[in-house]
Amino acid sequence: MARILMAWELGANLGHIDRQLVIARALRNHGHEPVFVLRDLSRAYPRVVASGFRMGQAPVWLPRLNQPPRQGNFANVLTAAGWLDASGLAGLLAGWQTWLDVLEPDAVLADHAPTALLAARGQGLAAWACGSAFENPPAVQGSFAPFFPERPGDAQACGTWDASLLPSVNAALTMMGRSPLHRLTEVFDGVGRAMLTLPELSHYGDYGAGDGSVHWVGPIYADTQGVRAVWPAGDGASAFVYLDPGHPDFEAVIGALKAQGVRALVHAKGLASQAETSLGGPGVRFEAAPVRMDEAMAAADLVVCHGGQGTLAAAVLAGKPVLVVPTQLEQAMAARRVVACGLGVAVELGAKGTAYSPLVRRLLSDATLAASARAAAARHAGHHPSRTAERVVALVQDSLRR
Repeated sequence: MARILMAWELGANLGHIDRQLVIARALRNHGHEPVFVLRDLSRAYPRVVASGFRMGQAPVWLPRLNQPPRQGNFANVLTAAGWLDASGLAGLLAGWQTWLDVLEPDAVLADHAPTALLAARGQGLAAWACGSAFENPPAVQGSFAPFFPERPGDAQACGTWDASLLPSVNAALTMMGRSPLHRLTEVFDGVGRAMLTLPELSHYGDYGAGDGSVHWVGPIYADTQGVRAVWPAGDGASAFVYLDPGHPDFEAVIGALKAQGVRALVHAKGLASQAETSLGGPGVRFEAAPVRMDEAMAAADLVVCHGGQGTLAAAVLAGKPVLVVPTQLEQAMAARRVVACGLGVAVELGAKGTAYSPLVRRLLSDATLAASARAAAARHAGHHPSRTAERVVALVQDSLRR
């Protein structure tokens, strides 16, 4: 039996815990002992402890930057996570080292936990980065790849962004009695990458080509949890909508679907009853609770979402074209990949005054988009989130035998 440290450091929402839980249950079924060290314990008890696992608080960076850097590559993410402050980073590393000393794990599975990987570096542990491509970025010419290589100057600036962090990182490592890094991307050297996504949704084009450390194990998302998918009556085309009702274009999206005669099943958590009344109608059904993804995708003709990896993956596996309305950078990167792969259409991040009716019409009528969506589903035929965890377990067990 091996003890596995399940680490989560950066990011928000419960998706990190939920996908780690799926992997942890599979590890336990194979006789291993997963222990969770998590960024956010506030809602973890009914998930983690109630499932029979131990958990503790991850070291996290609490100060906020007054003037955060423009998000150009992963070095900027690390800057906001405390890596620019040598003594602060040393404190985080010391916290992770305490967990390593107390738990004495055989392996570390990091879900968006780069500081945990830095702490485990050189200690002979099997280390895996499990997550999306955004959380496990590739290197290009010795630096983290640019988020948007088409933006003027970003590709050239990556080396500068990485280099700006290296002195503070090495100062922190020196405080800890560790060997320094020659380049920032070394934090992922020797780390296996279990990509919990599809290549089409990788955030970066041609990610991992020829890299033996990159394993496309597939997405993990809740496909059978939630309320049943109950659609509005009628014979028109159907859309599954998963949007934040606080988004400034929420009303415009619903209005465009209604104008095109599309029956919409809308998961909108926190939508006020007054807004539900004013936006609703015979062709719109609102659900505050999560909807079973398998049922929603099976019956939908198109999908509208912000660009979360779980919803996008479910749409791709079901062969349904997507309209992406991103709210943050990571979703905007995913939206770019959706468009590049011909899987749907997208709105620019922060765009105002978007005309949504033409986008809805295109999703319903563009035969090329429909064919691309079906072809992507065919490429991944037979995939199911439940199988992803078994692929991760197989990779971890193989690394433990080395």
